[in-house]
Amino acid sequence: MAAVVVITFCSARAVAQTEAPSDPRRVLLLADSPGDPFMARIRSEIASLGLDVVVRAPQGSIETSARAERAVAAIRVLPSRKGVEVWMADATSGRSLLRQAIVDEAPGGPNQNVVALQTAELLRTSLFPHPPPETAKPAPPPAPPVIVQLPPPPSGESGLGGSVGLLYGGSGATSAWQAWLSYLYIGNRGFGGALTVGAPLQRGTMSGPEGTSDVGAITGGAEGLARFKYQRERLVLTTGLGASLVGVLAKGHPAMAAGPQLVGNSSTAYTGLGYARIALAWKISGWLGLGVSALAGRTTAPVRIRFAGNDAGDWGTLVLGTTFFCQADWR
Repeated sequence: MAAVVVITFCSARAVAQTEAPSDPRRVLLLADSPGDPFMARIRSEIASLGLDVVVRAPQGSIETSARAERAVAAIRVLPSRKGVEVWMADATSGRSLLRQAIVDEAPGGPNQNVVALQTAELLRTSLFPHPPPETAKPAPPPAPPVIVQLPPPPSGESGLGGSVGLLYGGSGATSAWQAWLSYLYIGNRGFGGALTVGAPLQRGTMSGPEGTSDVGAITGGAEGLARFKYQRERLVLTTGLGASLVGVLAKGHPAMAAGPQLVGNSSTAYTGLGYARIALAWKISGWLGLGVSALAGRTTAPVRIRFAGNDAGDWGTLVLGTTFFCQADWR
């Protein structure tokens, strides 16, 4: 008889634990790492509602994790990290009431503040106030997932970039080390423009029978851009077509064997440059990117370099460049 009583008591206790309702004040956050700033922002908003927040590593489904913690709601970041998934249970019966995703598909990445505020607002409207218990009714089936699409930002993206690389002007001249500074703007659809200026850090050289000449170019112009993003918007490909005004700087150095009658001097000539450019960047953070670029173009009229009346070569028959750049973006 005693054994029957013990078995009956254990069975009743197991059933009571299975049917135990969730704690109406407890919310579970499932975070891959304790220091995740996205989940920390959401935790701050939820705690401001007076709810108890528990942070655990994700194991199994979101619903199973929430039931194991006796939580009335559970939140985890979507695999794309563009938003969060929210699961909620009925505070009395513990059965599923809601399963919803809050997503921001903006081109520049999710606005974590907006996602956190909308998540807290969903919990506030769903958990407060609790209506008085009514007569037992069959629990409604779980609601299908709802995708909340945030509106795109009202403006595009601006950026400031600096680059250093080699600029080759063709016709026997060696490449010059060049620095560029650019301001760019990209609209929501991925198209925009840039203003770019450049100057030589170390000029190239062009040699002739009478001596050598240091040759460099100062550039300034505009460029039309098209931007494409891959790998969750961390890999950025940019293509452009541009036109620049070019000032070709030349300074002659006569050879010792050419005679003392030759004197070195400096000169500047101006021409136009049309070019195409391609750049590949990796976003190491939401606002900073590093990458490489290459350009190819031709001047409208090549600049002829002469020594003592003799032609040494033309600069601009073919212009090639390759650079390493760093770029900061903001909205």
